[in-house]
Amino acid sequence: MSKQVSPLVNESLPLAAGGRMAGEERRLSILRAAVALFSQRGFRGATTKEIAQAAGISEAMVFRHFATKEELFAAILDHKACAEGLEDPCELVADAVRRKDDQAVFQTLALTALQHHEKDTEFIRLLLHAALEAHQLTEMFWDKYVLRIYEFLSNYIRERQRDRAFRDVEPRVVVRAFIGMIMHHSLNNSLWDPKRRLLNITNERAAREFTEILLKGITNPAKQSKVNRRSSGHQAPSKKKKQRK
Repeated sequence: MSKQVSPLVNESLPLAAGGRMAGEERRLSILRAAVALFSQRGFRGATTKEIAQAAGISEAMVFRHFATKEELFAAILDHKACAEGLEDPCELVADAVRRKDDQAVFQTLALTALQHHEKDTEFIRLLLHAALEAHQLTEMFWDKYVLRIYEFLSNYIRERQRDRAFRDVEPRVVVRAFIGMIMHHSLNNSLWDPKRRLLNITNERAAREFTEILLKGITNPAKQSKVNRRSSGHQAPSKKKKQRK
């Protein structure tokens, strides 16, 4: 006996004449159903038949919109990326990069990621299932989004190292530490400790403090001392001339 799948299609989607969904709405309903089922059961635990049933359409209609599973997986990534604002996160900090505002660059990216993770835990679950099952979606996501973030932030860090603002640390190590803080925090909040018994702070505070931890670790000590003196209003002590006896 086949499993009964509750409808996952959004009932608020507009319908075409005759009560049928228009093509774009039907395509979106398939994607929503696929994401929901894959995030709950994994890619091996959900079939196209169940996706069709959840979307309220025939299985043949699923294949009419997505001829292959590869097309469906790619569409899921694009759909989630657009919904999560991942299509070009570098644009979010383009102005801060031009100003070389290190705090704004990292804090904006961190806050954006934390807010999206909190809003949509399905995407995190989807990626975890993909990784655990060695599914092709993992490589697709890695190539299309993760590598872009690594390249973007690594290039920025190298530029700031040439400015002598950052210490000589392998940029990819810095990026991994930065992303690691964000992802571990999101996984705790979304999956392991949703009641936030261990740590209950706002996304804004988390993004700010993660950024400060990172920057304090990579900022050039000489540069940092100058910044501290300027911010505190203290001037460097002047050298006194030796008095002749």
